[in-house]
Amino acid sequence: MRYAKVENGAITEYPYDHGMLRKDNPNTSFPKDSLQRADIRSDYGVVEVAEVSKPQSDTHKVSEGTPALVSGNWTQTWDQVAKTAEQLSNAAVSARSSEYGMATDQIEFITENGLDAWQAKVAEIKARHPKY
Repeated sequence: MRYAKVENGAITEYPYDHGMLRKDNPNTSFPKDSLQRADIRSDYGVVEVAEVSKPQSDTHKVSEGTPALVSGNWTQTWDQVAKTAEQLSNAAVSARSSEYGMATDQIEFITENGLDAWQAKVAEIKARHPKY
């Protein structure tokens, strides 16, 4: 489970853990499971943050954002920033190279299956990993 510290209705620390709770309250003793206890969380302004699966994207960089209050629950968010044309091109070239394999593998494929089969395979790989 993930936690955050909230003050005046806004996240002030995220992620928040037991060590941070102890540091923020040096004269207080806390049990090891303190953040799992709703009463302790409530007393010290700590909330549970519902986890959300990280979105997968070939065209955007995805990073964790600041949790948002959704329908009364603090919820994990994800920021997505569009990749530059250069980043997209580099990613496509890298993915293609990985699928093409080493030159020796390519030569072996061509020798065993013919040039037309290799060109068809290359076309499939390029379709899966287009340069944007």
